[in-house]
Amino acid sequence: MPQVRANKTDKPVPPRRIGRPTLNDTERKSEMLIDVATDFFVEHGFSGSTIEAIAHAANMGKQAVYTRFTDKESMFNAVIQKLKEQAVFQELPADNSDPIAEGLARRIHAIFADAASPQAMVVTKLATREGHRFPELVPVLVEGTADRYTRPLAAYIEARKRAGEVRDVDAFEAASMCLDLIFSEITQSVFTDTAVPPNRIETGSARIAELLLLGLAVR
Repeated sequence: MPQVRANKTDKPVPPRRIGRPTLNDTERKSEMLIDVATDFFVEHGFSGSTIEAIAHAANMGKQAVYTRFTDKESMFNAVIQKLKEQAVFQELPADNSDPIAEGLARRIHAIFADAASPQAMVVTKLATREGHRFPELVPVLVEGTADRYTRPLAAYIEARKRAGEVRDVDAFEAASMCLDLIFSEITQSVFTDTAVPPNRIETGSARIAELLLLGLAVR
């Protein structure tokens, strides 16, 4: 049988080398690890979470986790930092022609729904459960609440006051009292570790708006 000669132009294909992960891969894995760690800290608390368990849930080796974080405290601080960088609540315009009874109720409902969202509940749960261990969590909740909800609502009340629909009240204080009522509802879900059902958001928003309007509206 004649032998088949190899073509001189044919070259052996070199074995594929596995290189180092790209920067995008590294960043993606780090973000995924933070997401897993956040879920663990919310569900089990700081004391009940371990690097080993988080690494296993993230499908990563323990050593790979330690190359990113020196210990559990540094990982938890990274979780806090990510929570600080969450998108800001997009409030409705402060000044429009809607009657205050409609505009106030719509804004309170939007705030309640956002505060009850999974991301916002993570901040509330961690601040409630781990605030004594990590005091920096409390400003994340308090300052975040003021920036996301209280100031926009106060700006709306102030605009309605200029329009003559609201009595001469301290708009920021009124908005703060409204947020206290909303978070009293949120806190119940934090303690029972349950999501806020949509019907509770609907009824709670309407009740709070009605109560606030009784104290604000010009008679």
